[in-house]
Amino acid sequence: ALAALYVVPTVAFVWMIGMLGYAHWLEQSDLGGATEKILKSLVTLRDGIYAYLTFASGCFLVMLTALAHGYLRTANPIERSQLKWMFWGGVFAVPPVGYTLYLALFDQVEFALGRARFAMFLASLSFMLAYAVAILRFKLMLIDQIVSKGMRYYAVSLGLTGAFAGLISLGGLTANFWNAGGAAFPGWQQVITLGAVLAVAVTMLLWSRDRLQQLIDRRFYREKYQLDRALQQMNRAVERVVDRETLAQRMIGSCREVLRAERIAVYLRDGEQPTFQLIAAEGAVDLPAQIVADDELMQTLWSESAIARSMTPLLSGPSSAQLILRSLRAELLYAFNSDNDLVGVVALGPKQNGATYTAEDLTFLNALGQITSVALHSVKVHQDLSRVNEEMQLKVEKIDEQRRVITMLQQEIRTTQAGGAPKPEPVAVDFERGHIIGSSPAIQRVLDTVRKVAQSESSVLVTGPSGTGKELLAHAIHTNSSRRNGPMVGVHCAALSPSLLESELFGHVKGSFTGAHKDRVGRFESANGGTLFLDEIGDISLETQIKLLRVLQTRQFEPVGGTRTVQVDVRLIAATHQDLKRLIAEGKFREDLFYRLNVISIALPTLAERKEDIHELSLHFLRRSAQRFGKPIKQIDDDVLDALKRYSWPGNIRELENVLERAVVLAEGESIVLLDLPREVLDGRVHSAKSVSPRSLTEPKLRGGSGR
Repeated sequence: ALAALYVVPTVAFVWMIGMLGYAHWLEQSDLGGATEKILKSLVTLRDGIYAYLTFASGCFLVMLTALAHGYLRTANPIERSQLKWMFWGGVFAVPPVGYTLYLALFDQVEFALGRARFAMFLASLSFMLAYAVAILRFKLMLIDQIVSKGMRYYAVSLGLTGAFAGLISLGGLTANFWNAGGAAFPGWQQVITLGAVLAVAVTMLLWSRDRLQQLIDRRFYREKYQLDRALQQMNRAVERVVDRETLAQRMIGSCREVLRAERIAVYLRDGEQPTFQLIAAEGAVDLPAQIVADDELMQTLWSESAIARSMTPLLSGPSSAQLILRSLRAELLYAFNSDNDLVGVVALGPKQNGATYTAEDLTFLNALGQITSVALHSVKVHQDLSRVNEEMQLKVEKIDEQRRVITMLQQEIRTTQAGGAPKPEPVAVDFERGHIIGSSPAIQRVLDTVRKVAQSESSVLVTGPSGTGKELLAHAIHTNSSRRNGPMVGVHCAALSPSLLESELFGHVKGSFTGAHKDRVGRFESANGGTLFLDEIGDISLETQIKLLRVLQTRQFEPVGGTRTVQVDVRLIAATHQDLKRLIAEGKFREDLFYRLNVISIALPTLAERKEDIHELSLHFLRRSAQRFGKPIKQIDDDVLDALKRYSWPGNIRELENVLERAVVLAEGESIVLLDLPREVLDGRVHSAKSVSPRSLTEPKLRGGSGR
C-alpha cells in the first residue's frame, strides 16, 4: 500500500522530464513549426503541473486527516507521540504550501521566477524535522537501549542516527537548491522536492533503519538471540512430552549452540539411587556408562549446582567432584533439580575458543535446567500413566481369559455329566450356533447379526478371508431360519468350470451336451424350499452371473438344453473372500447382481481379530484330533498357547486346525509342547515379542520341562 503512493509522483516526474526533454529537442531542431509545437508542449506541461499540484494538495490534506485520526485512536504512547510530532509538522507546513498554491494559480510569473522556492523549502523542512524527531526520539533512540546496552552499541546506534539525519538534511538541501540559478520552466523545484525528498526520507527511514538496527542487535547481542532460540527449542520439547533420550539430545544441542562446548554429556539419575546413567553425549568418547556418586559429591551437587574444574590442593587432595570432572575430561559439571530432588547433571568440556565459563553461561544453564526438569517430570508422569494403563489392560485381559476358561470348563463338566458331545453356550435361548466356536466380542457380534437376520427371506452375502468359517456361518443361518426343515445345498463355484457350473446350478436334459446321458436336477431345484449356499461367488463367469440374476429376480429358470420352466423357492446365501466392489470396477462382476446378493452383508473377522478364541478353538481341535488318532492328549502347554496367540494366522481357523492336527500327530506325551509346533509358528512368536533374550531364540521349551 505504501509503495502505491509513489506511483503517481513517479509517473508525474517521468512525464514532466519527458515533456521538458521534448521541448528542448524541438528548440535544437530545424523542423518547421517548431515554435508552435514548443508552445503546445509547454501548455500541456502547465496543465499537467496544475493537475499534479491538485493531486498533491489532496494527498497533503488526506495525510493530515489520517494523522489526526490516528492520534485520537491509538493506545500506544510511543506511537501517539510520533503521530503528534508529525501532525504538528504538517500543520506548520500548511501556510507555505498554501502560499505556493496561491502563486501557482494567481501569480504564475512570480511562481515561474522561483518565489515559491523558499516557501516549499520551509514546508519540506518543517515536515521532515517533525518526522525525524518522531522517529529518532521514539523509535531509534529508546532510553532502555542507552541504559541497558554497552557503550559500543550506543556509539554505533548514535552514528546510525546521525547518518540518517545527515541524509535527510542533504536530501532537503539538494532538492531545494538544485538548479539554484533558476529553472527553465515552472514547477521544476516543486517536482523534485515532493518526489525525491519524500522518497528518500520515507523509504530509507522505514526500510533501511529497521534492517540496519537488526544487524547491530545481532552483532552485539548474538548470545541473546542464541539463548532465546535454544530456550524455545526446549519449550517445544516440554510441550511434546518426548522421551528422556530425545530430551537429552535437545539439551545437548542447546548447550552446543549457546556455550560452544567441545564435549557435552548428559547423565540422568536412576530413580532414588545415587547413580547417574549416561543418556546422550556429543564430542566425547570412552565416557563411563554411569556415575556412582558418594555422599560428598551428592551434597556438593545439591548445594553448589555448578562445579568448575580447579587445581588440586597440595595437602587435602582432589575432591569427589574434581575426580568426576577429570574422569569425564570436563571443565564444568552442572546439576539440575526437580521437586527438590537431584535428577541429573550436564558435563561440559572446554569451549571451542578456549574461554572460561562465565556468570552469563551459568544463568543460561540455570534456565535450561529448569525447563529440562519440567520436561523430565512430564516424561515421568506420561510413562507412569502408560505403565499403569498397560498393567490394567493386562489384568483385564487376564480376567477375561480366566472367565472364558471357567465357562469352557463348566461346559465340559455339563457335557461329561450328560454324556453327550460338547456344545458351546448359545447366544440366545432359541438360537443354535452349530459348530461355531468362540466367545470373543468379534464373534458374538457376528452371531447376534445371524440371530437377527436368520428368520428373514433376504439374500445374505458373507465376506471374509479364506478359512474364517463362512460355510459354518451359512449353516447357522439356515438352522435358525424358518427353512430349517428344508434342504441346505452348497456349491463351491471356484471348483467348477463355467459350463459345468451352469449345469450344476440349473441342471440339464439328456443330450444337451456331450456326456449328458440322462436328465439331471440342478442345485437350485434340489434346494427348493430350503437354502442354497454359493461359496466363492466372485469366481463365476459373467454369463453365469446373468442367469443367476434372472433366477433371483423371477425365481424360475430353464435347465441347460431344456425348454421347461422350473419354479423354485430358494433362499440364497453367497460367500466370497474377494473384494466384489473391486471386481465390479474391473468389469469382472455385475453390479446389479452384487446389489441383489448384498441385501444383508455379514463380515467374518480373521483369527487375528479374535485371538481371545484361540484357547477355546485349540482345545476343540485338540479333542477332535486326539479322538481321531486315538491319542491320550488332554492339554496344551501355556507356552504353546502363548505362541499360538502371538502368531498372525494368515490361514485363519483352517490353519489353526491343521497346526493342532500336526501337533497331535507329533506329540509323544499327554500335552502339546513347543517342539510339536511348526517352525513358522515359533518364528512368528519370536518376531512379535517385545523383547527376548538370545537364549529364548535358540532353546524352545522341551518336553517335560514344564515341571509336570
